[in-house]
Amino acid sequence: MSPLTALVLAATVVVAACDSITSGNSGNPIGVGSITARTKGNGFTTDPQIGFYRVSSASFMTTSGVPDTCFLAAYSSTSSSGGGTSATALSAGGYLVFQVSGRTDTLKQAGPALDPVYKSTLTSGIPYTPGDSFVVTVPGSTSGFPPGTFRGRSAEAFTVAPITLPASGTPMTVNWTPAGDGTSAMYMTFRYYGTATSTDYDRQVACSFADDGTGTIPATMAGLWVASTKRDLLAQRMRAMLSQVDVPRSYINLVSTFDWPTPVSP
Repeated sequence: MSPLTALVLAATVVVAACDSITSGNSGNPIGVGSITARTKGNGFTTDPQIGFYRVSSASFMTTSGVPDTCFLAAYSSTSSSGGGTSATALSAGGYLVFQVSGRTDTLKQAGPALDPVYKSTLTSGIPYTPGDSFVVTVPGSTSGFPPGTFRGRSAEAFTVAPITLPASGTPMTVNWTPAGDGTSAMYMTFRYYGTATSTDYDRQVACSFADDGTGTIPATMAGLWVASTKRDLLAQRMRAMLSQVDVPRSYINLVSTFDWPTPVSP
């Protein structure tokens, strides 16, 4: 199961807003997918991965109404998004058509029989421009996910401005390049060594912000991050598309992200 699929079905993402559905014993077909950015030379590529399942309950990612909030939590760089689900894998046809930035590519089933994730066969991924709209065409299967055409917008590239460390007892401000339309959300992880004997990042200030270009970290939390012997910041812009197919009642949730720092494409 792909990491994004496990996250959505197990509802383990703490910061993101979610819309939950619960259906009957037979369950509903759902599709969940990730569209992530990677650097390639002076441009970017993406490696879309979409899986289809039948579930009796699921929580979907949305970026509407995400509040400005921060909380303290443990952090582990080796933690897994695992978590079992009762999902039954479904087919959505022989292949999917993925269109972005003037390109048309196909996504094919690449995983084992129990997890038929559709993805590109291109090792380096699909070249694209973050922020461009995308279209996913699903041919459908009579015993699986129904046919449909789904449109969304990929997350735009951004940078985070250098942070001015605050004086003791005062909040900390972080600024970034805003998307400008109010339909995306920002998630930031301020990682730090929690004790003098820590040998890796083991604590974090986890924040969600409306994507308006600025966020504030409360003084008590900022103080812990600033005082640490080693600290850094991971940031992510997210856009989420959630669509419904009426016959049979089905849902598809495609999440596009741009991470800072940005992973490098193969």
